[in-house]
Amino acid sequence: MVAKQQEVVDRLRSLDRSTRLKAVREIKNQIIGNKSKKLSYIKLEAVPRVVELLQENADAFLVVQSAATVGSFAYGLEDGFRAVVASGGVQHLLHAVSSQDNTVVEAALRALKLVWQSSGSTPPHQLDGLNLERLISLLSASSTKTSEIATQVLAQYCQCANMEILARLAQDPNVASALMQLLVSQNGGQEAAVTALSLLTSSSSSMAAQCTAHPHWQHSLLSLLKHLKPAARLAACVCLRNICLTPDIQDKVGATTIETVHRAMLPVLLKLLHMPAVLDTAPQVLTDLLQQSPAMQKAAMDSDAVSSLTTLLHHEQTWHNRPCFKEGILRALAILCKNHSDACTNFMERASIGQVARALDDSDVQVRAAACACIQSLSGSMKCLRHIPMAELMPPMLRLLLLQPEPELQHSALKALSNLVLDTASAKDNVAQSAGLPAMVQMLALPDDERRCSAMWALANLIHAASPAVCDAVMAALPWNQFVPLLQDTNSCVQDKSFMFMRNLAAGRSAAECVKQWSGGSAVPALVARMQELPPPQHILVHILYCLSNFASTGSEEDRDAIASVAGECIKAHLHHEGVEVRTAALWVILNLTDGADDDAPDRAMKRIQQFQSLGTEERLRDMLQDMSLDVRERVSTALNNFGCTSSDNSEF
Repeated sequence: MVAKQQEVVDRLRSLDRSTRLKAVREIKNQIIGNKSKKLSYIKLEAVPRVVELLQENADAFLVVQSAATVGSFAYGLEDGFRAVVASGGVQHLLHAVSSQDNTVVEAALRALKLVWQSSGSTPPHQLDGLNLERLISLLSASSTKTSEIATQVLAQYCQCANMEILARLAQDPNVASALMQLLVSQNGGQEAAVTALSLLTSSSSSMAAQCTAHPHWQHSLLSLLKHLKPAARLAACVCLRNICLTPDIQDKVGATTIETVHRAMLPVLLKLLHMPAVLDTAPQVLTDLLQQSPAMQKAAMDSDAVSSLTTLLHHEQTWHNRPCFKEGILRALAILCKNHSDACTNFMERASIGQVARALDDSDVQVRAAACACIQSLSGSMKCLRHIPMAELMPPMLRLLLLQPEPELQHSALKALSNLVLDTASAKDNVAQSAGLPAMVQMLALPDDERRCSAMWALANLIHAASPAVCDAVMAALPWNQFVPLLQDTNSCVQDKSFMFMRNLAAGRSAAECVKQWSGGSAVPALVARMQELPPPQHILVHILYCLSNFASTGSEEDRDAIASVAGECIKAHLHHEGVEVRTAALWVILNLTDGADDDAPDRAMKRIQQFQSLGTEERLRDMLQDMSLDVRERVSTALNNFGCTSSDNSEF
C-alpha cells in the first residue's frame, strides 16, 4: 500500500501534465474523509508537492484540483494543517484568489475556508495589503457563488482572528458595505455575512456605526432573527446588541428604535437558550441585553424568563462541561433578582438555591463569580434572605475567601457576604467562628481599593445588631491600632465603611465600655478630631454623629461629660447644616447628652445642658421649630423639653 502511494506521490512531479493531474485527483479522492490515508500521504511528503502544483498558473484545471487537495489535507487533521502551512500552502492559495479564472478563484476560496476552519484560535496567515483588498472586492463579485464563498472565507477568518486583526478589518468601510449588501440580497451568503458582522461589530464600535449607515440595516438584521439556523439567529442578535450598545448610535437611532430592536431580540434569545448549537454564547447576549435595559428586564419578567432560566439551571445535563452557558444563566438570574422582588420569590419557590450553592464550588472561576452575584442579588431581598439555607450556603461562600487567589472572585464573594450577614444571626455566627473573619481583616491591608472597601463593608454589616460574642470576635481580629488608620484612608469608600463600622459597633447595649476598652479610650477623641477637621463628607459626618449619639446613650456619665466637653461646640454648629440627616444626627447627640432621666446623676445632665446653653444651643433649637423636616421638628421639641429638665426620649441608633 505504501509503495503504491509513494508511486502516486512521485507522479506529482512528472513532466507530463495529464500524469500530474491524474495523480493529484487520485490523492484527493483517497484522502477525503480518510484520516489514515491523509497521514500516510503526509509522511510521504505529498503536501509540499501538491502545493507546488498551485503555482502552475497556466493550467486552471490542475490548480483547481490541487487547491481542493490542499484544503482536504488541512481540514480535520492537525498534522495536515501544519503540513499545509509549513509548505506555504496558504500564501499560494491567497495568490490563486487573484486569478482571472473564476473557477480557480472559487477553488482557492474553498480551500482557504477549510484551512482557516482547522486553524483553531489563530489564523495561519494574516490578511493584509492586496490579499485583503482582493477578498473584500470578491464580497461584491458579480458571481453570486463567488461572493457567497468569499463571505464564508471572511467569516471563517474572523472567527480565528484576534481582536487587533478584527479591528483592522473593521476600519475598511468597504467591508461593512459589502456585508450589509449581502444581508439584503438574501442569497446563500447571508449566514456567513451576519457571522462576520457579529464578530467585527464586537471588536469595533466604528463597524457598528457603519452598519447603521445602510438604509435597511434594521429590517435586514431583524429578518435574520427568523432564520432557520440557530447560529444565524444568534449572530443577528449579537449584531443588534453591539449596535444598540454603542453610545453614539443610541443618540443617532433613538430610544424607540432601540427598544423595538430589544423587544424583538428577547423571545429569540430565550428560545436560543434551549438550542445546543449556541449554548455557549446565547446566555451572555441575553445578559448584556438585560444589563443595559431596565425595560427588557420588565419584558423578561412578563415572559416568565425566571422560570425558564431556573429550569435550565436544574437540567445539569444541559450545561455539563459548558461553563460559559452556566455562567450566563446565573448572571441573567442575578440581574433579574437584583431589581425585581418577584424574580427572587420565583427563584426561591423553585428551590434553585442549592444549584447556586454548588456553583460556588465550580471548577470555573467565572461560574463561581456568577454564583456570587446571584447570591448577592437574592440576599438583597429581605423576604428571600429569611429563606436562604445558611447551613448549606455559608461553607462554600467562606471557602471563596480562603482558597481563591482571584481578586474579582474575592470581591464578588465579599459583596455577597455583606448581604448575608447583615440581618442573619446564624450567618454572623458562621463568619465569626470561622477563618473567614481573619481573612476579611487581612484584606483591609491589600492595595486593591475595591476589595478593601468590600471587606470593610462586610465587617460593618457583620457587627450590625450582632451579639456581644460576635462583636468581641471582630474586635479581637481587628485591633484598634490596625483599624484607626482606616478612618483616614485615602479611598473614600474605605473611609465611609470604616465609620459605618464604628457606628454599628457603638449601637450595642454595652457598646461604649467595650469600644473604650478596645480603643484604649481613643475612640471618641478620634471621632471628634475627624469631625473638627475640614468638613468631612456628609455621609461620614452622619456616621460620626450617630457614633457619638450611641456612645452618649450607652456610656457612663464620665463618657457623656467628655463628649459634651470636647465636641459640644462642633455638635451645635452642625445644627445649622444644610443636610437634614446631619441636623437630625446632631439633635440625637444633644438628646442623649442632655437626658435627665437618670436619677443617679441629674446634676451632671444639668451641667451638660448649661454647657450647651452657654454656646447658644437653646436659641438655635428654638429657631429649628420651623424646620422643613418633620423629623427634625419632633427631635427639637424633645430636646427643648430636656433643656426644661423634663423626661426625654432616650434612644439608640
